[in-house]
Amino acid sequence: MNWLKEHEMDSWILRAAFVLMLLFPAFYSPHTDVYQSAYYAGFSWAYFLLVLYMLLQIAWNRSSLKLSAWKWTGLVYFGLLFLYNAFSLYFNHTYLHWYWEQVNNTVAFLFLAVLAGFQVSLDGGKHDNIRFLLRCIVISNVASIIYYFMGYTNLLICNNRFIFFELPSNFYETRHYWIYSHKSEYALMLTAFTALFVAYRKKFKNLLTFLLSMAVVLFCLCLTHSWTGIAGVFLIIAGGALDQIDWKSFRPRAWHFAAGAGFLAVAGAAAYELLKERDILSLGGRTHIWKAVWQVIVEHPEGWGMRFGTSMIATETGLLVNNAHNVFLNQLLRFSIPVGICFILLFLGIVIYTLVKGRSFLLAGTWIALLVLLDMDYSMMSLQMALVFLIIYLLMQKGKEKRLKRAS
Repeated sequence: MNWLKEHEMDSWILRAAFVLMLLFPAFYSPHTDVYQSAYYAGFSWAYFLLVLYMLLQIAWNRSSLKLSAWKWTGLVYFGLLFLYNAFSLYFNHTYLHWYWEQVNNTVAFLFLAVLAGFQVSLDGGKHDNIRFLLRCIVISNVASIIYYFMGYTNLLICNNRFIFFELPSNFYETRHYWIYSHKSEYALMLTAFTALFVAYRKKFKNLLTFLLSMAVVLFCLCLTHSWTGIAGVFLIIAGGALDQIDWKSFRPRAWHFAAGAGFLAVAGAAAYELLKERDILSLGGRTHIWKAVWQVIVEHPEGWGMRFGTSMIATETGLLVNNAHNVFLNQLLRFSIPVGICFILLFLGIVIYTLVKGRSFLLAGTWIALLVLLDMDYSMMSLQMALVFLIIYLLMQKGKEKRLKRAS
């Protein structure tokens, strides 16, 4: 055990998990098509490594855990996590018969708890794991651009097979998924990556490297054709800019107004393009979908289980959908009302906790952007949740770090 600690084996395991998440996302599923394989993702090698990483953190750092600081927060969080698993086991055993979502979500929730509980520093030892993560993100998205221009839209590494998907030539819009299940999920990850780049821009070799890396991520976001994600980026950039201001001594100058006007002009142009393509009053038809899905949730409080993804729901406009186009409603629809409520409360608790601890405009803008994406589509699958939580944790830590520097 001492040898493992001396050689920072936890860092090597975490780096391997990053590689698997971003460059070789191998997992197992009863399905091999784009949507169903994501809806029913089973064992993931990346999550297996995260479990090993957490076990090492607990074994090495359990004496440093300050239980007094976690007394109420930990009690509520782990109490909800216990209820989430208890309800999930009951409804899975009785009605649903799909346990992997519960397992993978629990790994993600525990991963954040271990990071926050032990105040893990990813760049505090011999290895700068934050810089390694940034590099993996850039490499992954450069590969995504190459893959797109080769004519493909999605890559699955599922059940020990490489599966290549092309977008139908008669599809109503161009979009790109890369290693994710849908353009909205890819957009969510790219939005989170943008926030991470802004927060840790000093981890890049120089300004040019940072700008080129940002260009790669933003170009990929354009390829997804997700207007919600593009709108979220404006919130993140605005939040990052506001965090640079020392409000105690701030005096507005002419260039501040010029920069603000330019930013608003670009945001206005993006909003104009959005209005041309989407019906804002119905949130792109989402209100009709949510209304129809809610009726199904009330009629089937035990959850749809394995019917999810194949059974269709008719909206009042005649549109047929196979999911709620909302991450939180899908938890209620798929896994029962009690399970969905526990999931929502856990997620809401994470939002509140990180905002209170981080207290930064960037983190607030990131959460707004992510929550809009989460509410507008099924934009986060269980196998991506741990990486989203890691990025949120890093943004929270950066907010705390800046606040301490200003206080001193």
